[in-house]
Amino acid sequence: MNTSVERFILAAIPGGIIWGWLSMVVNSVSGAFAFEGSFVHDLTTFATGGAIFGVLVAGFLSLMGDKLPFKSRLLRAVFVSTSLWILLRIGGALLSHMDNERYHIVTSQTIQGFFMAIILGCILYPLWKKESVDQAM
Repeated sequence: MNTSVERFILAAIPGGIIWGWLSMVVNSVSGAFAFEGSFVHDLTTFATGGAIFGVLVAGFLSLMGDKLPFKSRLLRAVFVSTSLWILLRIGGALLSHMDNERYHIVTSQTIQGFFMAIILGCILYPLWKKESVDQAM
């Protein structure tokens, strides 16, 4: 892996943390789901989850680069983040099917999550330098 790709993936960590905290703010306003812990616990959990999701999206962006069907880097970033989010939602639906008492699909959470995935793509887009994509291929 070249250094520009590594820099992009490392830059995705703070981008993902910001996204995780933004998700907390959006959920506080929307009330789509109830928080499960204290503020500090949730702050840590959302930061960790955001960093992991940010790195995942950055990794896939670095791997797929110009193989995606869009010329715009913004559309590529949004496409990858929403595609990964949809895969996670499908996994949630499978869990719901296996144990619907514990896991269940909530439409408001689904809609909120989809828009938050779009926002993650928009956050990662400016961090994704064209050189890192071109050199990775």
